[in-house]
Amino acid sequence: MAEEPGAISRVQQNAVDHLLRVGINGFGPFKGAEQMALEALDKGLTRQEAVKHLIRTHVAAAGVQGFATNVGGLITLPVALPANLTAAYLVQTHLIASIAAVHGHDLESEDVQTAILVCLLGNAGTEVLKKAGIKAGAKLTMNLIRKIPEQLIREINKRIGFTLLAKYGTTKATVTLAKGVPLVGGVIGGTFDAVTTRAVGAFAARFFTEREDAPAVVDGDVIDGEVVEIGD
Repeated sequence: MAEEPGAISRVQQNAVDHLLRVGINGFGPFKGAEQMALEALDKGLTRQEAVKHLIRTHVAAAGVQGFATNVGGLITLPVALPANLTAAYLVQTHLIASIAAVHGHDLESEDVQTAILVCLLGNAGTEVLKKAGIKAGAKLTMNLIRKIPEQLIREINKRIGFTLLAKYGTTKATVTLAKGVPLVGGVIGGTFDAVTTRAVGAFAARFFTEREDAPAVVDGDVIDGEVVEIGD
């Protein structure tokens, strides 16, 4: 029997909410995003230097073979996703949230959380905004996100959830990352995750600094790529 559209939407929204909660609060070796941001700034680093430090830290974690099996405890999402993809999403969400915190943004704010999701998707995120009616070519910054009406923000979040999980997410199972679960893709997957994490970090750094070279709604700079699927 086919899943009801409403049920699918709820599962996707729950997955996105959980992704944000874990990404912001921290997991495994990562403390809460706000705490990591404060610790970076407490080192006497400028905001730009703190962001670079956070990107290096997260890229290193994403590139480690077996990271997905050793994040500590259990990490579950209410959808079935490859283990390494789930780990990459969490690392990247945490990185983006940490960068937002470095720049003083309230991570509990709905518009900031929408911005985190947009940065997570990169090019696909800019396309979601375009399809939601945001003017093509507008500079993608927090100021732009803040101007979006609340009702449209919620619609954008739904579209982001669908885009984020459409390829791999189903309502058939729960993904559980725990010690003993093999890392999908091994070294190749780790290298890909490190590359995409660096690109996502660079996108978020430009987004939250709100400079003139901020990514455009149509022309984001995050690398597009496909996660390699490994057969049984």
